[in-house]
Amino acid sequence: MENTFDMKGYKLHLIKTKKFKNITISLRLQNELKKEESTIRTLLTFVLIASTKKYPSTKELAAYLDEMYGARLSNHITTKGKSQIMQLYLGCVNENYLPQKESLIEKQIELINNLFYKPNIINEGFDEKIVELKKKELKERLQASKDDKFSYSLEQLFEYMGRDSVLGIKSTGYEEEIDKITSQDLYKYLIKCIQEDTKHLYVVGDIDDSIVELFHKHLSFPEHQNSYESSYQFKSNKPEILEVIETQDITQAKLNMGYTIDCDYLSSSHYAFTVFNAYFGGFSQSRLFQVVREENSLCYYVSSSYDAFNGIMIVNLGIEDRDYQKARDLIEHELHEIQSGHINNETLEIAKGMLSNALRKTDDEPGSIIAIQYNRDICQMTQTNEQYLEGLMNVTKEEIIEVANKVKLDTVYLLTGKETL
Repeated sequence: MENTFDMKGYKLHLIKTKKFKNITISLRLQNELKKEESTIRTLLTFVLIASTKKYPSTKELAAYLDEMYGARLSNHITTKGKSQIMQLYLGCVNENYLPQKESLIEKQIELINNLFYKPNIINEGFDEKIVELKKKELKERLQASKDDKFSYSLEQLFEYMGRDSVLGIKSTGYEEEIDKITSQDLYKYLIKCIQEDTKHLYVVGDIDDSIVELFHKHLSFPEHQNSYESSYQFKSNKPEILEVIETQDITQAKLNMGYTIDCDYLSSSHYAFTVFNAYFGGFSQSRLFQVVREENSLCYYVSSSYDAFNGIMIVNLGIEDRDYQKARDLIEHELHEIQSGHINNETLEIAKGMLSNALRKTDDEPGSIIAIQYNRDICQMTQTNEQYLEGLMNVTKEEIIEVANKVKLDTVYLLTGKETL
């Protein structure tokens, strides 16, 4: 059950449940995804939770969290289509389980306020030592992503497929931009986020409406009328399929195929495409898994994923270099089979069942509950999980065939270990 309150500068969402012994708080800040701001926004997520004026070092802030019975504090950056989102998480034990009541939730809210309004600022900028430390951490994170060939190949696909569009912008920023950012730049950008970002704050746990007064008392943001688009349908102007082959010293080739689909989170065909993707390659019993991996042994792994906020579909495979064309042809064949109406009833029911199980499992984790609700909130959708599940279960074969026929291969990216195939 969710109750929503209009606070000063943000929406407060209370999601009441007795499933968890902890209280989870998540503040999400949304702004437009821009190439020139993606790096500084990512770096700010690292620096923001490292210290405050009252706790000017990571060690002191960590000690304060430990005093609150091991309270948690983390930050994360992500994208939702045309938007870049900062996600702040705080977690603490429910006071009802303590030997004596303490105002842990109130302290968590005060901490959010201090992170934004009482940061550790020296000479109009964040503490230089912390900034340099976080710059190093971000560089290491970006390097680790490059070293992970699955992540690297997927990022390369987005860059080639989405060149000169938001799809091609790296959500975690660009390594060459990091050292250009000063402590003062970061502080100015924090102020910009406070003033301009659209903000939603979620509280999940065994709570009641009385905590709304605590938020009124301790947390507010400037009022504004900014609204940022998130979900959209990626459109390609490529005259033909783009094929990119890159060679590196690797033993297992990574094949990524990007498709335009004329569908996104807000489309009337969203339900049908969700079921189509599950049937095509979304789960271990899907057609791609059965045919490409099990029957033909052409890959180590294979899956398809529906990016509902960018309006695209991606197919990922790990293959032997020599099997590139065979695997690609077989994937295209399976897509053509669905487009032609050849749908296996048993596999379709399994796909729907797996979607149902996956959705029900989200109720077992506070972060997943928040993520699903946030997707709906930034798209102005009022819908329950039960209504969403009903929509999925009612999808017909004809609707699946219809959305399948809008799927068009746009870009192929192959990371291979051989110079010639």
